[in-house]
This record gives sequence, C-alpha cells and structure tokens, in this order.
Amino acid sequence: MKTFLKTFFACLFAIAFVFLFFFIFVGGSLMSGGERTPTVKANSILNLTLKGEITDRAYNNPFRNISPTSALTGSISDASTIGLFELKEVLKYAKSDDHIKGIFLNVDDLVASPATMFDLRKSLEEFKKSNKFIYAYSAYSPEINLMLNTLADKFYFNPVGSCEFDGFAMQMDYMKGLMDKLGVEFKIFYVGEYKSATEGYRRTNMSPEDKLQRTELLNDISSDYLSALQNDTKISVDSLKALQNNLSIMSAEEALKYKLVSGLKYQDEVLDEIKTKLGYKKSEDLNMISYSNYNKIVQSKSKDNADNKIAVIYAEGVINDSKSDDGVIGGDAYIKIIQQIEKDENVKGVVLRVNSPGGSAFASDQIYHALEKLKTKVPVVVSMGDYAASGGYYISSIANKIIAQPNTLTGSIGIFGMIPNIRKALNEKVGVTFDEVKTAEHANYLNMVNDWDALETSKMQEHIEQGYAIFLNRVSKGRKMDTAAINKIARGRVWTGQDALKIGLVDELGGMELAIKRVKELAKIEEASIQTYPKSKTVMESILGQLTGQDEDAQSKMMKNLTPQLLYLKKIEQIQALGIYQYKMPYDITIK
Repeated sequence: MKTFLKTFFACLFAIAFVFLFFFIFVGGSLMSGGERTPTVKANSILNLTLKGEITDRAYNNPFRNISPTSALTGSISDASTIGLFELKEVLKYAKSDDHIKGIFLNVDDLVASPATMFDLRKSLEEFKKSNKFIYAYSAYSPEINLMLNTLADKFYFNPVGSCEFDGFAMQMDYMKGLMDKLGVEFKIFYVGEYKSATEGYRRTNMSPEDKLQRTELLNDISSDYLSALQNDTKISVDSLKALQNNLSIMSAEEALKYKLVSGLKYQDEVLDEIKTKLGYKKSEDLNMISYSNYNKIVQSKSKDNADNKIAVIYAEGVINDSKSDDGVIGGDAYIKIIQQIEKDENVKGVVLRVNSPGGSAFASDQIYHALEKLKTKVPVVVSMGDYAASGGYYISSIANKIIAQPNTLTGSIGIFGMIPNIRKALNEKVGVTFDEVKTAEHANYLNMVNDWDALETSKMQEHIEQGYAIFLNRVSKGRKMDTAAINKIARGRVWTGQDALKIGLVDELGGMELAIKRVKELAKIEEASIQTYPKSKTVMESILGQLTGQDEDAQSKMMKNLTPQLLYLKKIEQIQALGIYQYKMPYDITIK
C-alpha cells in the first residue's frame, strides 16, 4: 500500500508540474504574442547593460549550456545568448534614430572572444560618428572589456570597483599523469607538429611548437588591444605594458591615477550627469530603453521584401556526425539546409558564417561536398568569426572568397585520432579481466580493451595520413595553391586572420557586412533580402518540442529526464558523434 501511495503521489506531482509548466510558458507566450512593439520616447538613452555570452546569433534555448557538472552543482543557467549581428544592427539603427541621444554602456558581465569584441568595438566607433555620446560605467572590468569602455566619451568606475589589467594568457590542462595513474593508455595518431589537440594525453607540458603558436596568437591579440587603448587614452603602448607587468591597475583608484578612466562615480551619479547633459530637470526621470526592447523595434522595421535573396548560413559550434542543435553543426542537418538553398531559384548568393573549431572529419567532408555543388549555382563567400579552424577551415576552403577578422583563429590544417585502451585500468583497479575468441587475427581492432600490435598501429596512422592528404587536396583546390605550398603552412598550425591573409589562407579582412557586399558583387546584384539558416527557434518552440516529443534536437530529448547520469551519457554521445578521425582545432579558446 505504501508503495502504491508513493507511486500515485509521484505521478500526481509529475502531472501537476507538467500542467503548471505548460500554463506558465504557453500562457506567457500567448500574452506576449499580444504585446505591442515597444516605442522609444524623444530625448532617450539606449541602455546597453549587456549580460551573458555573445554568439553570432541569439540562442533562445535556455538549456543549451547544460553539462553534467552543472547538473550536479545546480548551476544551470537559463540565460539566452546575445546575437552579435542583432546587436550590431541595433547600434546601426540607433545611430540614425533622432530619439536616441546617446548610449549608457555597462559590459561588466559580457563574455565574448577577442574577434567578437573587436567587431563590436568597430560598431561602437561607427555609432560615435553620429556625434552622439557614449557613457560607460563599470564596477568590475575584465581585461578584454576595457577596450569597449575606454572608447566611450566618458568612462566612470565605481569608487570601490576593481579592474583587471594584467595581460592575456592561455593555459592548457595535461591529463597524461592522471591517465597513467589510472592505467588508461591512449592510442594517439596525428599529422602535424602543431596539431596539439592530443598533447594533453601524450605530454605533461607544451611542446615547443604549441608554445610558439600560442605565443604568436596572444601577441597579435595583445598588439591590437594595446593599440586600441593607446588610441583612446593617449597612453603609449610601452607604458601600458609596464602597467600590466607591474599590476599597477587593479582597482578603481589606480585606474583613475593612471588616467584609464574619466572619474569615479556611482551609477546613479553617472545617470544624473547624463540627465544634466540632455537638459532634464532634477525631478524628471531619464528616458532609457533597454537593448531587448530597442531590438524589438529594430526587428519590426527591418523587413526586406526584395525578390533576390542572399542566404546566410550560420555554422557555429563543433561539427559532428549527428543532428544539429544550438551551437552544434550537425552534418546531416546542414547538408539538408544547403540542398534546400540550392533548390531555391531566388537565392542569388550564399554567405557561410563560420564560427567553429571543427570536429568530425567525415561530417566536414560531407558538408564540403554539398557546398561544392551549391557553388556551381551561386557564389559562396565565407565570413569567419572568432574561429574557423581545422574542420571549420575545411568547409570554408571551397568558397569563392574567404573573409576573416584580424583576430580570427584559423588554419589548423591537420587531423588526429584518439582511442583509449582501458584494459589495464579495469584489470588492475577494479578486477575486470577479458578473454576472447575471434575468426580473424585483428577482429578486435578499434576495441577499447585491445592491446594494439604493430600492424594495427601502423594501419591507423596510415588512415590519419590519408585524411591529412585529403585535407591538403581540398584546400589546394579551393585556394588554387600548390599542395606542397599548403603543406608548409599547414601541419596543424593555427594562424590569426591577419597572418592568414599574408600566407593566402584568406582573401580579405573584415566582417559579415563585407562578406555580404562581396557576394552581391559576385552575383551581380545590388539589392537582396537576407535569409538566415538554420531557422531560429523561440523559447516556446524549444520547450514545446521537448514536451510533445516533436523536437529532433539531441539536446532537447535529454531534457525529458534531467538527471546527472543521463547528462553524462549525453556527453559520451557528443564525443562519439565526432567520430574517430577529427579535423579539430588543437585547443579550445580560453584567453584570460
């Protein structure tokens, strides 16, 4: 009886939860559907208090960043991301909006990679050309965010605020010592001395080649960053470096002492100064419109009905052999998108926006093939974001033109494969032993409890070498360069966009706007509407798909039973979806 009651009330609670969940979100959706587009009052300020991660496009799925760790710790974030190109459109529109007199900028909690930050800075610079002002305020400024703040006409720190101004660093974790203690041996195969993705499992420190490429990448980023600060503050680059090396600027008072900020004020005092600047009375409230509300206004007015179309395909995230998800490039899903665009007679050109470190070698090649067919019908121009490396470069190489940001990480033309051998760990640590029968000498090839012999090892390296040769061939064909010349700049090495331009891996430096301009030129058209792919989903579409079982995204299926165990299984599934052979960047971008 107790078991029955326990089950009964558990089911009752589950049903009640689903109905409550459905009522809150569906009811909220229906009510919001009836809301009018916000309006902006005269003599207003655009409040750019930006929190969260900037991605190429905004993701509305609140569960996209769930990981096993977050499930165990309870640190699940439901924050949507900020779309870079929506943000840039908002700034462009505000520049010519007579109701908007200036911007209040607070980017303390904004997270983005260097290339994105530099792109955003350019848009803020364009806004300033309208002779409208920018007031920046900060309580704590991460290093990379400083170059957005210093661009402002006035930049104020909270009197007890803090500042990070100690330079940039990249750090890698090396797991070989741990794996040795656990008895896990990794069979590692790669081509290219710079292909350092496997070093964490075969070394205990950086190789000279990896240290060289990381140092050069950081030096390029630091050079552009310090030049931007010098332009804003009139402090020489050498002096800025000395301030970093001596940890001279770590507090608001120190930032003021060395003239990195205009002054120290609390946020209400900054807003009061803006009110005075705009002629408000002390008793009046400052008209401020949030980014999200102003974005709705911009979206409602940016309807383009031109007959010609430019298709913009967002290829953001790791490339895998499975299905797509927010921030994941699923091979099958993207091939269908490309084929759909190919059949649309109104599409006159394609911009492939790549923001990917690569991933599955097989999926990268299938996408390449689909783009190659598409290119016979319409021109294809690639716009590179924060990174377009390894598999991300593989799918880019077929384009008519490749455009990168100066600090885009690209190249990494190489391949690797890793297969763990856990036989010793299971045998010695937990007492699991193995025995077998087989009909051929190598029937257990690629088994995770197989002790590889010389033939099996050499065969795997042979496959890796073949994959590298295919990669070189694809790039050689797309860039119209000799294979030997490509090999010299390949070997797994990562380059910044400005260096990639010098060696022929990209054609121009610039952003999405330049890519759209170039594809129009190639298509010989002047006007075109922009159609984006994959189609964005609203929060409700993501959640209802999960509840009804109609959503095919892998991540959403997981949400039906949110447990740490299933999330760990999901992580394994994601790793398996990458395949054995990977065209993947040698490291994740984490720059401090």
